[in-house]
Amino acid sequence: MARLTLTALPYTPQRFRCGRVRGFGHPQLVTFLQSLPALGPLPDDANLTVYREHPNLVREVCLPPELGLPWACMVVKRFGWRGSQHYLASPFKRSRALKAYRTACHLLTYGLHTPLPLGVCEERRWGFVQYNVYATAAVTDVVTLQQYCALLPDGPSGLEEVMRLVAAYTRRMHDSGLWHRDLVSSNLLLTGPPGHRQVYLVDLNRARRLPYVPAVLRAMDLARLGWREWLPQFCALYSAGRFSATRLLWMMHLYGRWRTWRWHMRRVLKPLRVRLRL
Repeated sequence: MARLTLTALPYTPQRFRCGRVRGFGHPQLVTFLQSLPALGPLPDDANLTVYREHPNLVREVCLPPELGLPWACMVVKRFGWRGSQHYLASPFKRSRALKAYRTACHLLTYGLHTPLPLGVCEERRWGFVQYNVYATAAVTDVVTLQQYCALLPDGPSGLEEVMRLVAAYTRRMHDSGLWHRDLVSSNLLLTGPPGHRQVYLVDLNRARRLPYVPAVLRAMDLARLGWREWLPQFCALYSAGRFSATRLLWMMHLYGRWRTWRWHMRRVLKPLRVRLRL
């Protein structure tokens, strides 16, 4: 982790510990990161964006100007719990905030854009994670891939450019050994005007690093994008002569059907899970 961080980040992370709260991050942000567990309710400030409130709280936080940092605000993600089983398993796992930080360093090492990680902190009691937070620099003037596909502001030519960029990004990500496992269109951000766009990847806490990402795992990732009518064209761009686009498309369709069946089963079993508090 130390070698990867040093080569990927424009700063040397500094570790800190204050009681049960520990973590590491940008040296000028250590004191600020230590105060994150004391964050109160959401501020009533129209200039600060709240991206999500449940189960994970994702919001912008203003940085004190006296710190002299090049960022006016950062995005803080406080991870919640989707079920008691995840909390009970937390002593045996890294916190999701630390997983996201490590994955961001991996992406940056391979020249793939993601919001710059600024810090991570967690609080444990008897090994159980009580609180874990991941902080990144805020990326301005962005639109999610989901929003772009819904509006298509640049018409077919703009969509073709975006598909090429996303195909190249995801292929390089998989080639680096990263399996994202939550590659939905809302987790891909687009910045810049047509012809100068860049792709950013977020929501990194579920990702896994592997020695090699086989075609079936690549298909499972890509199927989550939900590009139904554009899938054949996207598969051809992603394959780039290295894979069979037909075979990749077949695996994506098969995985999509399995996800639909699983969704229906979880919906049927949801009342039982609520009663058992799972």
